[in-house]
Amino acid sequence: MAPLWHESFGEWSGLQREMNRWLEAARQTMDQVVGHFTWPPINTYETPEEVIVTAEAPGMDVSEFELSVQNQTLLIRSARKPFAQPEGARCLRNERAEGKFDRAVVLPATLDTAGISARYDRGILVVRIPKVAAARPRKIVVEEG
Repeated sequence: MAPLWHESFGEWSGLQREMNRWLEAARQTMDQVVGHFTWPPINTYETPEEVIVTAEAPGMDVSEFELSVQNQTLLIRSARKPFAQPEGARCLRNERAEGKFDRAVVLPATLDTAGISARYDRGILVVRIPKVAAARPRKIVVEEG
């Protein structure tokens, strides 16, 4: 005789627990993979006068960066060369990202993209984009009388 529905419920909840465990492990693995390829890490700041984008990219040469702006999006492109492994060495751990990368940062429409400047110093790329004059805060002086 086939088991009744309520008798097989325990088997189904065990299967559900196993599936949840498997899906959580897969999600954690994907988080690690996505995090590994999101390089270089980028921070974006806004001041009253400008937006500043910083990218942490140590070991690069300034000539290796390609920056462009199109449709209010800043695109940072480059490639990180692989570290030369010593001859005869066996790699025990490799966490250093290498290869080509593209990072896109959506910019507010209130920026003067013609006035962009970029500087690379001690492994940090700093891109400064000034705001258009109309978007900057303006102090209005109230006159007496």
